[in-house]
Amino acid sequence: MRVDVRDSGVWQKTLTIEVPAEELDADFEAVIEDYRRKASLPGFRKGKVPRNVLEQQFGHSLEHEVLERAVKRSYESAVRDQKLEPISFPEIGKITFDRGKPLSYEAKVEVKPEVTPKNYEGLELPSRDTEVPDDAIDRALNDLRERAAQWVDVDRPATDSDALLVDYARMNAKGKPVRRSEQKDAQIELAASGLLPEFKQHLVGRKAGDHVTFDVTYPEEFGNEELRGRTVPFAVQVKAVRERRLRDLDDQLAVDLAGMRDLAELRARIRLNMEGESRLALQREQDESLAEQLVERNPFDLPESMVAEYLEDLLQRLNREGREMTGEEADRFRNEYRPHAEKRLKRDLLLDALARVERLEVTEEEIDQAIRAAAQGELNEAETERLLRHEGQRDRVRAHISERKALGLLRERAKAKSLIVTS
Repeated sequence: MRVDVRDSGVWQKTLTIEVPAEELDADFEAVIEDYRRKASLPGFRKGKVPRNVLEQQFGHSLEHEVLERAVKRSYESAVRDQKLEPISFPEIGKITFDRGKPLSYEAKVEVKPEVTPKNYEGLELPSRDTEVPDDAIDRALNDLRERAAQWVDVDRPATDSDALLVDYARMNAKGKPVRRSEQKDAQIELAASGLLPEFKQHLVGRKAGDHVTFDVTYPEEFGNEELRGRTVPFAVQVKAVRERRLRDLDDQLAVDLAGMRDLAELRARIRLNMEGESRLALQREQDESLAEQLVERNPFDLPESMVAEYLEDLLQRLNREGREMTGEEADRFRNEYRPHAEKRLKRDLLLDALARVERLEVTEEEIDQAIRAAAQGELNEAETERLLRHEGQRDRVRAHISERKALGLLRERAKAKSLIVTS
């Protein structure tokens, strides 16, 4: 087989491929045998149809299948031998195909960009203070108190910050409860953001033992189609009024909620956690800054098919998450998100190339350790072993580790630039 490769565009290759007649003859024989096994023609037993009859009956189909087989096999072989990485389906053209003669055709295909990163020494490494101020610790402690607040029954009318323990039901036109609408011992928080306004209006000021009926109008965008836009009566029996009480910020709170010895130890633990999160946030900011500088210093164009496929993958992911879009919305998304997609693709290509240029290898042991660490506490041993053998998962982990190593190298060779942020 003869293969000629030439550049025909930015990241586009045109392969001129010639397949010897001998290979085509072998393909003809294989296809004819397939047809003979499957063909069922009047007057012939299955598998016994003569060759000349098959060629007369299925001549065009035979040639079409031979052509498909030869093009698929020869194209894949040519791409493999030429060490190309296609990122699009080939555009096949200029086909010359006659019995007894070589097959020739052209295949145009976009390939993965081959980039060589430059000027990546001495990038700017932004820095800032990662210490956590005392008032941030105070806010965290107050958040903890808020989450630990308790609802306590009180003997007084309800205010708009209270909760009510109630039995309620929707009522029909005859004043009877609607089937399956009754709720027992439901707690209604009057300050809840999603509470329909009629509930708050008619329940503030009520006390234990009160019975009240009122109409509720559901908004047009309400989730339940049965109730959307309707006005329906409700009957509510108030069983208790509850007040939200915060616990004292003391040593007992630290013991009960966090298992700490006292409040001082709880403060110290919160500070340690928050400063760790602050350092991780700074590292993420630094990584993104280093990657952005790398892209800025190494400009290049991307294959259109690569950007288009990236955007389509994002759209499909959004659809799977339930965020379906109209055709117009999808087009707007592609246009608006395209700059980010291009930047992300360039970032990934450059970091991958950097790891290759700097020989930052990822060992199989490193992949095993990363998978086991991620699975710990989430998967059992059998599930972890299946994940360890999953080639797709191993490739994803390999790429992630390689990226971390590339960013680590940029960090080592960067020059620090202080960007201290004060609160």
